[in-house]
Amino acid sequence: MLAKHLYTTCYIFPQNSHGDIMNSVIRLDTRGRLVIPNEFRETLDLKEGDNILLSLDSETNTLTISPLYGEEEYLVKMEIKFKDKPGSLAKVASKLAELRVDLIMTESKSFERGKKARWDIIADISKLTLSPQEVKNELINTGFVEDASIKQITRDRLHR
Repeated sequence: MLAKHLYTTCYIFPQNSHGDIMNSVIRLDTRGRLVIPNEFRETLDLKEGDNILLSLDSETNTLTISPLYGEEEYLVKMEIKFKDKPGSLAKVASKLAELRVDLIMTESKSFERGKKARWDIIADISKLTLSPQEVKNELINTGFVEDASIKQITRDRLHR
């Protein structure tokens, strides 16, 4: 049990006024709750009642906490699989910008170096003029995206 706690990580990455990344080790209480340190909340301008996004990556055993600014009803999780070639990620990003997808949080990973990669995105789609299915089709039609999924994020539900 101790080993699991040693390798379970909670990332909260605010920067202080000097631009430095702040770190803190915090302990869960008996009900599984954690308290974000006051200095972090002040830096991120988080107040009681603000929404935050918890993202769990079970492969790397990490939990990421991100403030959410925007309307909850327009938040989606996108998973885009594409060819791992120089410039591919930039091309996908350009297409998403063209489609008016507002990226909130992203992480890209190579699965087969030089062949396959995946981009996980939390996005605000409030400015879209297309449906999520049409966005998926537009991405696949670029020729460098192999597959894409878009799922709405809602309060208190797990999304895989």
